[in-house]
Amino acid sequence: MVPLFSSIAMQRPKIGRLTLLMFLMGMGILCAQHPLGNPDSLLGLEYPVLFERIKQAGQDTIRQQRYLKAYLEKAVKENNDAQRVQGYKNYLHRSTGKARLAYADSMVLSAISAKDTALIGSAYLTKEIVFYSEKKYKRALENYLVAEEFLARTDNAYLHHKLQYNIALVKYYTEHYDEAVALLDEGLAYFKAHSVPGYLNSLLLLGRCHQQMENYGLSRKVNTLGMEEGQRLGYQSLNRYFVQSEGINYVLQGNYPLAIVHLDSSLQMIRQKGNDFANEVLTGFYLGRCLWESNQRDRAVGYFKQVDAHFRGRNYIKAELLGAYSYLAEYYGGMEKPDLQLTYLERHIEAIDFLREQHQYLDDTIKDGYDLKSIQREKQQIAGILKVRERQKNIGITAAVVLGVLSLWLAWRYQRSRKLYQKRFEAIFAGENPPARKMQKNHTVPSHPLEISQEKIDAVLNRLERFEGRRDFLDGKMSAGKLAVQAEVNGKYLSQIITHYKGKRVMEYINDLRVDHIIAQMKQDRKLALYSNRSLAEEAGFNSERTFVKAFKSRVGITPMFFMERLRAKQDAG
Repeated sequence: MVPLFSSIAMQRPKIGRLTLLMFLMGMGILCAQHPLGNPDSLLGLEYPVLFERIKQAGQDTIRQQRYLKAYLEKAVKENNDAQRVQGYKNYLHRSTGKARLAYADSMVLSAISAKDTALIGSAYLTKEIVFYSEKKYKRALENYLVAEEFLARTDNAYLHHKLQYNIALVKYYTEHYDEAVALLDEGLAYFKAHSVPGYLNSLLLLGRCHQQMENYGLSRKVNTLGMEEGQRLGYQSLNRYFVQSEGINYVLQGNYPLAIVHLDSSLQMIRQKGNDFANEVLTGFYLGRCLWESNQRDRAVGYFKQVDAHFRGRNYIKAELLGAYSYLAEYYGGMEKPDLQLTYLERHIEAIDFLREQHQYLDDTIKDGYDLKSIQREKQQIAGILKVRERQKNIGITAAVVLGVLSLWLAWRYQRSRKLYQKRFEAIFAGENPPARKMQKNHTVPSHPLEISQEKIDAVLNRLERFEGRRDFLDGKMSAGKLAVQAEVNGKYLSQIITHYKGKRVMEYINDLRVDHIIAQMKQDRKLALYSNRSLAEEAGFNSERTFVKAFKSRVGITPMFFMERLRAKQDAG
């Protein structure tokens, strides 16, 4: 079990860092100040009354700011930590841009100063929601894991289910729809009884999960229930998204006329609400698909370009939006504009690489964070039952035995891994070629001849030989698309030739050349063994440290850190 999330521990504010604490608190208070007066009479009102007046102010920002300021000043004056946290949260929910994060920081720091576990966990959870709403998924997940660490120590049912809903969002984003459904089903009954927004948001996400799993009938049933329940409960602000979800269902089933009716309607409502670019671009993408299939391709391309604009401008992309690049490449290919066709093919690859890195990060963090934490909590519950049934002495003995066995197993596994790594290092240092990588099923080397002329194949292989000899793979901007241009062949043929003659995919081929180069350089120049992973990645032509580490281990079976460690040891010994 992992007791703490060490990967993010350094990002958490520490109470002992007084200077940072005072600076951020000061920033939050400064943001909270407004030129409007605030009569002392407002400070005599109860917190629920002030909160209700904040809500009733609606679009009257002057009036609203007056009550927001009074709420926070009352909390500060009374030294009420919980209400001070709520005061910053009030500002946060009614702010935009950088101001939201300033209030979020002040809210978290106020909670930490209160030394209240539930309050700290709730504050981090709220901050996670801020990042998620801005589509900054990594930052959202980091704050979620900190929140989970604190809230795991409480028995607050509402916060527990709220946590589960938020992790279901991450599961949905990383396309683990069945896992998201399980989490949502578990929380529906609770939210139905205790939180209308939580209940309806859970239904909305549940419908989208079933949609992506191609359970269209079930998705439609959930969407219908969501709209009916929203009307019954007097909470219809999510209707635009249920209508959007229905429109997407019709698109995926090929009913384009009905899809356009629903999507047009939801898009108008989403635009009226404002500040919701993600759902606007999602709705536009599916409208583009409808127009494309209805032979209105010029209009459709405008919507697809919006997907690209948001990816380049905001780093925002989802798996279901990737199809926009296929349509754009096909459109410009048909118009005989190969330069634009190549541009969108390259951006398609960039978007896929970006998503792969995002998903890998989220998947790895969720596995190490959420799933193991759940198992840990289950073990704690079982231990509690045993504590009641068995004498404390027996439990202590059992725990000691288990820990001893576990420690021995971990030590054996560590030593075994070190020996395997050492053996692999010696082989590499002696010049042994890395073992051939096992190909994916959809990239197996064909046993039959390629349907490409031998003349074309020989020309491409000669250009690849020049590519290797000139070390063009060290270009940090080198991609499958750019290599296809250099090899003077289309991407499909290049992929087939490299798969057939090199036994690997295009990017694996490029990355393997980079790894082989940097290993050769390290063996010649031992100073490189003192470099960081980031510096070595740049030296080898990789754009990110993570991609470099992954490619290095995939190529030679050990990590660059271990390789450099043993290389330094050899140097010292020699």
